[in-house]
Amino acid sequence: MKILDGYFGLPGRGLFTGIILINLLLIWLSQIITMDETVFFNTYSEQLTFQRSMELFSVMKSLSWVAYLVSPLILIIKFSVLSLIIYTGVFFSDLQKEITLGMVFTTVIASEVIIVLASVTKLIWFTFFAGNYTLNDVSFFYPLSLINFFSQPEVAKYWVYPLQTINLFQFCYILMLAAGLTKISSVNREKTDKIILVSYIPAVVFWITIIMFLTIDISS
Repeated sequence: MKILDGYFGLPGRGLFTGIILINLLLIWLSQIITMDETVFFNTYSEQLTFQRSMELFSVMKSLSWVAYLVSPLILIIKFSVLSLIIYTGVFFSDLQKEITLGMVFTTVIASEVIIVLASVTKLIWFTFFAGNYTLNDVSFFYPLSLINFFSQPEVAKYWVYPLQTINLFQFCYILMLAAGLTKISSVNREKTDKIILVSYIPAVVFWITIIMFLTIDISS
């Protein structure tokens, strides 16, 4: 527990900068390892000639810088929205004097390390264990999730995201959020568990529902 005390005691700016830099590093590694010429050709070999697929690969590589630009912005939006959602739970629990919005924001940033670990695990899987794979395999797979009990043909498109979202990392993320709120405030764990239960979890269910409906609409 001393490790958690020290981790959540780190400055919010340092945590934010570290998470951003690690995400950028993972994007770079992913582009090198999971999106090379072989993987790209494996994905489109039945639809395109080798020359055409390589032309498209070159175009994609030339636009790879966009990911580095967009990633920090997406993380900022994610941290802000999640912080407001969780702070709503703080408000309805009448604990806004004990837990400030700034505390929630710091907790959300610090807890992102769990999602980073999931990305690292996925990268390790495709680097050392996946063998010959396609981009479809990369987008379908999520480590330690329910999706791994099924093959791609067995799962309708609108069920992919829900099955990916139900995973061990998501469970650890929820625990990390509750633990973080306890570490940076004077509120006990029972109350912080309740805050996450009434705010974050309903938000995740709502988000999954939106993604499912959008997927159905696009697929139809």
